[in-house]
Amino acid sequence: MREAHASIEALGARVVAVGTGSAAQARRLMETGTPFPCLVDADRRLYRALGLGRVGWRTIFDPATYMNYWRAWRRGARQGDVSGDPRQLSGVAILDPEGRLRWRHVSRTVGDYPSLPDVMTRLRELGGGRDGPLRSRWGA
Repeated sequence: MREAHASIEALGARVVAVGTGSAAQARRLMETGTPFPCLVDADRRLYRALGLGRVGWRTIFDPATYMNYWRAWRRGARQGDVSGDPRQLSGVAILDPEGRLRWRHVSRTVGDYPSLPDVMTRLRELGGGRDGPLRSRWGA
């Protein structure tokens, strides 16, 4: 999301990262160039509310997990320190200004993220743009 941050904001949306790690880790991300807020959900309340699962034995042995690791490794990504809940799967959610869930991607395995073009398309479909409903309260 970092590379698409300006384009997302141009649609009237805001990016917020939420993780299960430590407050120090979130602060370090923001201090080292993450252009959006990084919040901590240590109790996993948001994860549960969004229906995001956890890594289980099936996920560990799912070939897609290893393909995602391989693709990330080829891009130069390396696993850093693990903090928080290492079994928590991720997701991407689009909420409207009133906090209603408009779209979500629920990861089936580790590293299962929607493509940035897909997220941008969803934002546009949901009314991102100069006069769209995503701007109604957030403005830009």
